[in-house]
Amino acid sequence: MKNELFDPAFYPFFMEKLQARLSGTSVIPIDQAERIQQSIEFVLANGEEGSLPQRFMQGQERLRRRLRNLQNLYQEIQDNYQSFGIESLEESLNEIGNFFSTYDIEYAAAEVDQAFLDYQLAEAVPTDFVGIDFYERYLHNLAAETFFIKNIPEAHIHELLNVYQQELGFDYRKDVNNLFDIVFKQMIGKLLLGKKTIHTLVLNQIEAHYVLRKIKTQKTFPELELLFQQNDYYRRVFLRFQVMIRQLLEPESAVHFFVIEQTKKKQLELPSTMATSAFNQLLEAYSVADEQEKLRLITSEISAPADFEEYLEITEESSEFYKSLFENLNKDFIKTLLLYLANKYGFENHAETIGTKGDSNILSLFKVYIKSLGKEESDCLFDTINEYQLVPHDFS
Repeated sequence: MKNELFDPAFYPFFMEKLQARLSGTSVIPIDQAERIQQSIEFVLANGEEGSLPQRFMQGQERLRRRLRNLQNLYQEIQDNYQSFGIESLEESLNEIGNFFSTYDIEYAAAEVDQAFLDYQLAEAVPTDFVGIDFYERYLHNLAAETFFIKNIPEAHIHELLNVYQQELGFDYRKDVNNLFDIVFKQMIGKLLLGKKTIHTLVLNQIEAHYVLRKIKTQKTFPELELLFQQNDYYRRVFLRFQVMIRQLLEPESAVHFFVIEQTKKKQLELPSTMATSAFNQLLEAYSVADEQEKLRLITSEISAPADFEEYLEITEESSEFYKSLFENLNKDFIKTLLLYLANKYGFENHAETIGTKGDSNILSLFKVYIKSLGKEESDCLFDTINEYQLVPHDFS
């Protein structure tokens, strides 16, 4: 942009515009005067040749044409975008709509109000873009993202967002700031896998590792050229992804960069607890039994982990007795008990179990039992229970 301040005609022209803006008042804040100066310079930069007034009129006319074209693009985006309920996208589009009705070519042509544009783009608008330059770049980028999304079946995107939401534990409608970024990475993955027909955007772990390695090591990507020819925006975004991927050190990063299918766990409903009267009768028989009979009563009569936990809280036996009790428990009951405790205390493996804090009898005794197992046996036990999850009402 030409520096108009070096033109001796600029200052009188600026003062004339400033006086017109005063509308009878004699005082104007310095920051407002500076914004008017920036606006005049911006309009002049859109003009061509001639005197300052001529260039100013040319600049205004050009800005009006650009504004009309931009309104057409905005309407095209409005007609084709799919928000999937993402709030920041809907709100940002509404805010841009306000821009068209409030854009002041005369005195505020260089202003941008980005504070209300919460929806981010895969390629951000450069920070030095002002006025309509900013909104043009923003909407052209958004249009590229919008038409990419439109060409993908809605069911695929809904599935992807639901998996993404479960994986990260938040509501994608409130927390996703760029839908295209998520979908584009997955589609790139599918294309680099050579998929002719795509039934899902979600990758499995093997696919994710393969694609990540391919992007890190390969220099050209003929599989993506057809996509890049549609819009150079896609090429630029991919190159940004490529830089990010090449900075990743761990191969496990693939499962964090892509959305990976979640292993479907088997649902397990815990056995119902005993009726109070039956539980009390068991304790009465237990109180007069010898050691062998006690072991038999507990291992044969108790099937619910909650009952076993209550039993341990109200009885006092030697550590040797409890060691023998755990050794005599049915292996399936041990797995059920482990799943019950893992959900209650939040541990997932041998080390986390040992390190879990808590002063309940059942946790203390179970930690002793886990420590007594060999590593192979312990790992096998945790691998088994990781295939299951409790039905929701059992988490309470």
